Amino acid sequence: MNQHPDHQYLLAFRAGDYSKLEELYGSQARTVASWVVQNSGSIADAEDVFQEGVIALCQKAQDESFVLTCPIGALLFSICRNKWLNRLRKNNREAEVRKAQAVQLPHENIVQNDLEAVEEEAIRQQKLDKAFQQLSPLCQKLLRLLSAGATSQEVAEALEMTNANTVYRRKNACIERWRHLFQSAKI
Repeated sequence: MNQHPDHQYLLAFRAGDYSKLEELYGSQARTVASWVVQNSGSIADAEDVFQEGVIALCQKAQDESFVLTCPIGALLFSICRNKWLNRLRKNNREAEVRKAQAVQLPHENIVQNDLEAVEEEAIRQQKLDKAFQQLSPLCQKLLRLLSAGATSQEVAEALEMTNANTVYRRKNACIERWRHLFQSAKI
């Protein structure tokens, strides 16, 4: 697949440069807001959906194997559109869903693969977060310290463990518990 020139946004997000978000907000927020309002939503709904879409996009951008093959605005709009349709479904507003689904965009087929990947990643991230919250406070703190780059010795001192070997054993137990919780999580 050919990489779209808008892939630069994903590269910026991966590098921690979120200045491109302002461009996205400036160029896409109004379009999403207009569409949500036209489809039984409020401005507040549109803002929420847009924010959720941006978060999902930024999370997916962290996956280095993900390559943007369509305009980022088209992908973001499709993410937001699907998020809004899901909200309508949850609220049993089937008539609004059917009306909104009737509006098909010309770039929809191009965006579908990217969109599915982003949605899968968002669901996976929700499951990871939910499972992480079920870990003990000690496991959460230990894993956060290690992911922030702390050495095993620094973690042992911070958590008052006897040595780095204890940290290693505890880390493995925490990760195994997290994996079990993740696999049994339902979203």
